[in-house]
Amino acid sequence: MNDSNFNWDASSFFERLTKNNRFAKENGYVFEKVSSLEGFHGALDSMTTTTAIVAVSDTSNGGLDLENTPHTRRVKTVFLAKRHAVDNMTDREECMDNMRELFRQFMSVLILEKIRLEEHNIIIDPRISFTEIDRYFFTGCACAYFQIAIDTYTDLTYNPDEWLNSELMQ
Repeated sequence: MNDSNFNWDASSFFERLTKNNRFAKENGYVFEKVSSLEGFHGALDSMTTTTAIVAVSDTSNGGLDLENTPHTRRVKTVFLAKRHAVDNMTDREECMDNMRELFRQFMSVLILEKIRLEEHNIIIDPRISFTEIDRYFFTGCACAYFQIAIDTYTDLTYNPDEWLNSELMQ
């Protein structure tokens, strides 16, 4: 499998957005790079020094589609978290509204990025879901995540030079 076309760096993209977005700055969001949900949980432990985070996992789920034009899909996860008063559901709902607005603003830039990436045969799936994590996930912190699926063409031309035994296909 050739992933040489996968050059969209989701971590750098969302780090730039977090650092340059007025709403994110005004609401104390800082950027963190994590590895998976466990890494996000670890980042939440460090929230004693900040009130809100945007965390992008440097790992991705993915797969290969052999139908039609072969392409590889990678799914990147972006986590959002914002602290609130413990057991205050009104405060929690305000944090969720806050994260929904940040998501909306991020998507307003991602739609422009989608057009730019298509020029390089990198396709962002237009269906991006926003999932709010249960209130018991982390006490005193509202959490959500969204995932972005990216597809690129994958060259699956059989090349006998890649194999020790070129008689595999016989």
